[in-house]
Amino acid sequence: MKVESLIPASWFYTDETGKTKLNWFLYEYACKLFEHIDESQRKALGKWKARRSDGQIAEFCAYFSKRARQSALAFLEGPENAIIMPEYFVTDYCHANTQRESKAIMGIASAAWAELLQTCSACPCNCIDERYMRCEFFDRMGRGGYLS
Repeated sequence: MKVESLIPASWFYTDETGKTKLNWFLYEYACKLFEHIDESQRKALGKWKARRSDGQIAEFCAYFSKRARQSALAFLEGPENAIIMPEYFVTDYCHANTQRESKAIMGIASAAWAELLQTCSACPCNCIDERYMRCEFFDRMGRGGYLS
């Protein structure tokens, strides 16, 4: 299963001006979050994942990533060393969640964030520092993939 086909890059911009490196970073975060949820063996998420299709989980990941936009900007632009993502980012979308499920998702979201930052620190695209610059990857994905 390709995460990129479940979470279209086009969900992260509405027009040409939205094709920024920050939005690409958020797209990458949604994909990383999906991978972490998909691979999770946490008992608290067993029923949660069973009640949802891959497409529904992908939609949640895109929603969560876009909802975390302001938190990500505060982290990237401020002196803080931690990102603040309130639990209501999960519960506003998944109303029927148990508290245990929501906390498990928040733990996974935190791990996905940490992994993405580690990956980005070695990436030559420099999406974090050049977050308002245009990102060519949206166009490449529109043509069929990263390398197109």
